Amino acid sequence: MTFAPTGGGVLLAAQVQGIAPGAHGMHIHTNGACANGPDAATGQIVAFGAAGGHFDPGNSRKHGHPGDPMAVSHAGELPALQAGADGRASLSYVNAHITLDRSATSVLGRTVIVHAHPDDYATDPAGNSGARLLCGVIEDSRPTIVRSRTTLEGTHVFPEGIAVDPRTGDAYVGSTSNGDLFRLRPGAPQAELLQIGGAVGRQGAFGMKVDGQGRLWVAGGPNGTLSVVDTTTGNTLGLLKAPQDPPGFLNDLVILSDGTAYVTDSFRPVLYRVRTTASAPAALEPWLDLTQTPIRYQPNQINLNGIVASGDGRYLLAIQLVTGQLWRIDTRTKAVAQVRMEGDDLKDGDGLVLAGPTDLYVLRNAPNELARVRLASDWSSGRVEHRLTDARFKYPTTAAIGKSGLMVVNAQLDRQKHPPALLPFDVVTVQLPP
Repeated sequence: MTFAPTGGGVLLAAQVQGIAPGAHGMHIHTNGACANGPDAATGQIVAFGAAGGHFDPGNSRKHGHPGDPMAVSHAGELPALQAGADGRASLSYVNAHITLDRSATSVLGRTVIVHAHPDDYATDPAGNSGARLLCGVIEDSRPTIVRSRTTLEGTHVFPEGIAVDPRTGDAYVGSTSNGDLFRLRPGAPQAELLQIGGAVGRQGAFGMKVDGQGRLWVAGGPNGTLSVVDTTTGNTLGLLKAPQDPPGFLNDLVILSDGTAYVTDSFRPVLYRVRTTASAPAALEPWLDLTQTPIRYQPNQINLNGIVASGDGRYLLAIQLVTGQLWRIDTRTKAVAQVRMEGDDLKDGDGLVLAGPTDLYVLRNAPNELARVRLASDWSSGRVEHRLTDARFKYPTTAAIGKSGLMVVNAQLDRQKHPPALLPFDVVTVQLPP
């Protein structure tokens, strides 16, 4: 089955075999998974139920005929497949309501389902078309830098941060919407739940890092908390709180080789510090008042966000998302200087990843871009060497280096007030250029 853009929309060409003679309903479904899952009408677990309901970007919530306006019908409605006595069927159809881009009407990453019975184009929600016989994920055939994908169960996860434990290769991802924490084991296609959020004083999970003892440190965003979690048991070992007058937003952190951690606050102009080597971590220390530096916080905006450190711990590097400025912070003198970027735009820069002493990757969320920056040896300046993008990027926020490449979190935070552009949520592993 192929999908191709055409003047009137998207041309779908299908060749199916091995089905019973007669008519079979066929639809585009919302989610990008063909696993078993709950049926939209009955709630019972059925084959390919994880594909969800019919693709309905117009939010019509009505079952109609193929080609009907999106206000009164699902955009995913397709004509029936007519199978002959040999069990073969073919179909060529132009759907004017779908696209192959990054918009809300895109079908990339969604699924096509063939049903056992014909669709009556009237009965909600599925046209009384019976069991799901065949399922396939609509993949982009264009060249991609994505090598693998790990999915996260849940329709409202909106993941943001990621950390990798170098000892085991396990990665950890958190939900911004409720603070759930997930473990991603190397090679596993789906993440497993490590800890449920909320009950441990953390309603959201943002930046995170694993310390030398294998503990997971999680920034709580608007909760103003920093959690310490045992990755073996999933238990919370400690909860540190930053002052919330005025309210802050603990966004990301970096842990130096000596165990010192620095934490960014995107709302309050302060950089925090904490010693992760202590058996019972003390309160967060307001280490640097940023109002006394060249950094100018903009109210009601995301300011300092992603942060990394040099191998010797001498310098920190943080990005100010709203302006795109990179800032170098000297941990010895507390001196702050802007990194000269020769006019290169890094606005909407979110997470930072160091792939070498002077090799920096900047995750730009709204542009769906991974910018590779070559830094000067003293981090005083830099230039963008590559701008990598991919159709599988969905508002990427952060990344971490895993055993198979760079693990990029598709947060979809731009869809928090709307249905996600793609389900399940995922983390994609990217092969980086040499």
